[in-house]
Amino acid sequence: MARSTAEIQAEIAATRRVIETQLDGLRRRVPDQWWMPYAVLAGALVTGALISRIPLLKLVGTGTRAVQAGLAIASTVSAVDRFIAERPGRRKAA
Repeated sequence: MARSTAEIQAEIAATRRVIETQLDGLRRRVPDQWWMPYAVLAGALVTGALISRIPLLKLVGTGTRAVQAGLAIASTVSAVDRFIAERPGRRKAA
């Protein structure tokens, strides 16, 4: 069933408000320095140059291992956090 134009526009407006709120929060955390765009551009160029020198299958394998390691670390941190939260007699620091 097709939605009305008003419903679609209302959903777009709600999505825009959420994105604006998240961007405002990000801008408060990220330093707004004059050199930041240049640093991002330089990092992208260096990354591109390094990736262009690595064979594709080796790059994919390394990326896969990095993702697996990240998931293992995240699950370990989550398990430790749950374990600490469930321990009796421990109070959370205020």
